[in-house]
Amino acid sequence: MNSAIKIFAAIVFFSVHALASIPEISGDGQAPVTESPNLKAFVGFGGGNALLLEDGTLILTIRGGVSVNKNLRAGVWGSTVASDARNYDAPNHKAQYIDYNAAGAMAELQLFNRNAFSISIPLLVGCGYVNVQEEGVEDSQAKDGFFIAEAALHFNYQITKALQVAIGGGYRLFLGIDYENLENADFNTPFAEVVFYWSEK
Repeated sequence: MNSAIKIFAAIVFFSVHALASIPEISGDGQAPVTESPNLKAFVGFGGGNALLLEDGTLILTIRGGVSVNKNLRAGVWGSTVASDARNYDAPNHKAQYIDYNAAGAMAELQLFNRNAFSISIPLLVGCGYVNVQEEGVEDSQAKDGFFIAEAALHFNYQITKALQVAIGGGYRLFLGIDYENLENADFNTPFAEVVFYWSEK
């Protein structure tokens, strides 16, 4: 658990440090020009794989907010598990399946931009709850709340002026899970994802 927190903290620290110390490289090689805020709405839909409870699963996410300028967009997000993960450590060897729902705030920092290609680091924080479902038992859901944070690295391509695709991955960290032999380490996971963004022109 402590090592997972240290890894996540290191990712966040170096991401923010890199943004502060490395100027944006524009397509024409010129020094960046200070921009006044030009807010534009965006919405993103994505999905990816994760490893929960030693079982692979699919996570779906929606994001929305505003782009402050070319280097920063911020907003809110929500995610859910599309395919339940099997809890192999369930008490009494029950056939038990797990998913979760979460929501929170996000900020995405762009580190590099050249023509239609860019590299960015999305940072997400929030909270949610775990669903526990026992096979063959009706209404067996139990909820356990948690805090969640994630950092990722995205490689982005601007398909049109309004549509962008992002491919990347990162690490997702959970705090507060303690139920049915489940703990934070069962949910902490690396992940890969693809996100499609639509934004105002």
